[in-house]
Amino acid sequence: MILKDGAHIHLIAACGTAMGSLAIMLRELGFHVTGSDKHIYPPMSTYLEDAGIELTEGFSASNISHDTELVIVGNAVSRGNPELEATLDAHIPYSNMPEVLRNYFISGLHSVVVSGTHGKTTTTAITAHLFNYAGLDPSFLIAGIPNNFNHSHRLGKGEHFIIEGDEYDSAYFAKWSKFFYYLPRTLIINNIEFDHADIFNDLKQILRSFHQLVNTVPKSGLIIANTDDNSVKEVIKSSHTPIQTFGLESDAYWRIGEIETTPKGTNFNLWQEQYDYGKFTVPLYGKHNVQNAVAAIAAGFSVGINIDLLRTGIASFKGVKRRQELLGIWNDIVVIDDFAHHPTAVENTLTAISQVYPNHRMWTLFEPASSTNSRAIFEEDYISALSNASNIIIGQVPRPDRARLDPPFIPQRLVDKLNTRGKHAWCFESPNQISLHLLENIRSGDVVVFLSNGNFSGIQKAFIKKLETSYAKK
Repeated sequence: MILKDGAHIHLIAACGTAMGSLAIMLRELGFHVTGSDKHIYPPMSTYLEDAGIELTEGFSASNISHDTELVIVGNAVSRGNPELEATLDAHIPYSNMPEVLRNYFISGLHSVVVSGTHGKTTTTAITAHLFNYAGLDPSFLIAGIPNNFNHSHRLGKGEHFIIEGDEYDSAYFAKWSKFFYYLPRTLIINNIEFDHADIFNDLKQILRSFHQLVNTVPKSGLIIANTDDNSVKEVIKSSHTPIQTFGLESDAYWRIGEIETTPKGTNFNLWQEQYDYGKFTVPLYGKHNVQNAVAAIAAGFSVGINIDLLRTGIASFKGVKRRQELLGIWNDIVVIDDFAHHPTAVENTLTAISQVYPNHRMWTLFEPASSTNSRAIFEEDYISALSNASNIIIGQVPRPDRARLDPPFIPQRLVDKLNTRGKHAWCFESPNQISLHLLENIRSGDVVVFLSNGNFSGIQKAFIKKLETSYAKK
């Protein structure tokens, strides 16, 4: 469907990171863009309104006006939403976010798609930074806020579009993975594990999606695959596309070695087959972030970026908000915020932080906020995932209804299991109780790590406000 300049496009559920970015990108193309959402608040509301996008709080059939020519339906929108029902009744064309991205922004460009269960946002941000650092002026869309850029999206004039390839479904009427829309010419596959229990029954179903993704890459393209991961090894067997592997294994095309944690980040050596490119430094922590960095380096090298430019580019990466984000230090109490929620991501994050602060007592506050975490599926896995923490507080499940008919996640049950294994663990009914317990028990030198893919009821800000009234920021 081709829309004329200035056509009216309306987004239902416009205030998520990806939908909000898409709204602004469409506005930059010259469309008249409106949007609505259940909860509208800064910074996204300000971000959208400053871009000239009219926002309405709440969903109403009246938001679908007679001149609306296309409606973009957000992933969380389902039948019964009054705007969706009005769209269907009026026979207005509708689409989903990844389809619009493909049709209006990705088509015709060299699409660099970053996929995997973990690390997509960080790897996409590093890749975008390297391409931009090298002067390639890429376009990109990142599901987070990269500190090297002002926004989570960018429309450049170069030939590359860099995007996260999410395996989650696309819309209520498009129950297949978003990454099928993105026309990958360069595909990164970082890791594959079971997740998204609300749409996948098991790992086999996820592997099937990745097998299909691999088979969308042309023979003239490239797949960059982390073969430290056995599931990745499995899905690339069906490839008709050239493959460059990366990882710590001795036969990896891009081989990582001599990983060293320093106060400024992580040093590592990198080989391309038998050629030693020497030492690199990424200002992030953990083996998983070294793998993220090497995937981005491989993508940059494949499009002709000089290895020394990639080396200095990696060293100048500034990270992504809510990914090992240092919120501040008060009275030698270090406060870190991270998006980790899957057990593997939780373990990787805490292992990395414990390497940076090896002699510090660690408090970990974990909110089971994802749809999968409304279920008991990963309860046992969190026992080992949280093992690097000295003290553990488990928050309540924000939306327990999402467990549906599956056995639910019970925070107190996990706490009891952790205490049985010698940990100091608690759960509380309210964010205020969590803050109170934390403030009464922390001491100078502690490291406090918040882990959630939700907002944790704003507990991070409330906790920091208390610290600020008691101590000067270091």
